[in-house]
Amino acid sequence: MSPQEISEFLCPDLGSLPAPELMADLPEAVRLIRQAIARREKILLVGDYDVDGLTGTALLYWGLREMKANVECYIPHRLDEGYGLKPELIRKAAASRAKLLITIDCGTTSFSELTLAKELGLTAIVVDHHELHPAGRPPVSAFLNPLRPDCHYPTKGLASVGVAFTLWRGLAGAQGDDRIWRHMDLAALGTVADVAPLKGENRVLVKRGLHQLQGTSKVGLRALLSKTGLDGEQLSTEDISFKLAPRLNAMGRTGSADATLRLLITEDPQEAAALVQQMEQQNKTRGALEREALKRALAKVERQVNFSRDRVIVLEDDRWHLGVVGIVASRLAARFHRPAVVIAMNGSVCRGSARSVRDFHLVEAFEAVKEHLLEFGGHAGAAGLTIARDRVDSFRQALNEVAHQRMDREMLSPVLDCDAIVPLTELSDEVLRDLQVLAPFGAGNPLPIFVSDEARIPTDTTRLSFDPRGMRFYVEDRTGRCFEALQPKQEIAEGWELDPFRGGDVRMVYSPMIRRDRTGGTIELTLRDLKRPNAVSI
Repeated sequence: MSPQEISEFLCPDLGSLPAPELMADLPEAVRLIRQAIARREKILLVGDYDVDGLTGTALLYWGLREMKANVECYIPHRLDEGYGLKPELIRKAAASRAKLLITIDCGTTSFSELTLAKELGLTAIVVDHHELHPAGRPPVSAFLNPLRPDCHYPTKGLASVGVAFTLWRGLAGAQGDDRIWRHMDLAALGTVADVAPLKGENRVLVKRGLHQLQGTSKVGLRALLSKTGLDGEQLSTEDISFKLAPRLNAMGRTGSADATLRLLITEDPQEAAALVQQMEQQNKTRGALEREALKRALAKVERQVNFSRDRVIVLEDDRWHLGVVGIVASRLAARFHRPAVVIAMNGSVCRGSARSVRDFHLVEAFEAVKEHLLEFGGHAGAAGLTIARDRVDSFRQALNEVAHQRMDREMLSPVLDCDAIVPLTELSDEVLRDLQVLAPFGAGNPLPIFVSDEARIPTDTTRLSFDPRGMRFYVEDRTGRCFEALQPKQEIAEGWELDPFRGGDVRMVYSPMIRRDRTGGTIELTLRDLKRPNAVSI
């Protein structure tokens, strides 16, 4: 890295953000929105039901409200309507006398629906970040997607909320006031929740947005922070990933995400408190559904998947809830180190989610087997699909044939890149504070991974109290100093046991961090791998 790049990384600056006008069609989108505001025409925002779509919708809603726009929002129901635009929604929008339709985190592949919108007199703007349809640009007046081949905006890895924030910068920036930065709390939430790479612009949005979130004036977010014990705390990306995002996602996974959107835009503290309580209950329901679905999926893998033959796991079940199939696919991909497709069978038309491993592009693979699918879309690493019940078996076979052509055995092997050999004796609060300069951590900027051959798990250690993130236990360095270690639940292999490692030295691969507690903070080691020192060479 050059000195300038190092400086920009360590000290992310709002002034380094690219000019919004570099995004293709953004000037036209700004013109259309300002025209609708001037004419007092109704603007309808349609967002996806995940955190990225919800925060992007809320961000534009707040911004347009501040510009005195006549604006309303709509979030499709995951179970009743499914992802993206549907003809019924377009007809309802036209019947409601909306004139300008703005989609957030959907619309890139909705060609027929957007054609219908045009026929019904709706002007449409798509704000999205998903892979483009083979046919290219959807039939809209403005198409904001940094993945467009003709788009010169330099940040290609924006989440949809990042694209929405770029549009908001274009709308508010010309007025020369501070409103432009007011909603970076929402930008940080959606960017982290959607696992966008925390480099360049995304790093700026998240680092500054976390600070904004910590002191947010949005009553719904304040209520959520209070419920999760984060009010007044210094926030991290882990807080979003493990505490805030699962709750914000819960409503849309088990029912309607409309309540989540209301939480993000409400100005009523009593409504916010009631919505957070509802969200907490739904999150517990989501957790129970997820655990049951994962249990059934693991049993199916054991019975049905031949790992010497199948390079992609494709599972289906009539009892799976559509709202958790994406989580289950993610768990399977992480555990078995190969792409996973999980399909909720409901009637003759079924829907599912897929998660990938390194270098296997899901959307390109689905394109190669599209004759077996009704619909699909997404990214290289995560995608959704709709399929006829009687095509699942042929889809499984065809997708695995494609995987055999595009994946070698090495791609199916987990790779753990370690940054340095750091004995536990060298860890200190000062070292951890220095490492925090590299934060925020996440996709594209993972926590540093260290190796130590001098770790020891005491013979008499016991598992610590339950932690929703995984299993906790004690680890000692060679001087007897004790640390808390966390084995993340998504990385605990079936049958993994602590007992074989008790007593004697172990080779530990770990990421150190400061965990907040009543004393101000303690060093915690997130376990990545554990072996006897002579088991392998690193």
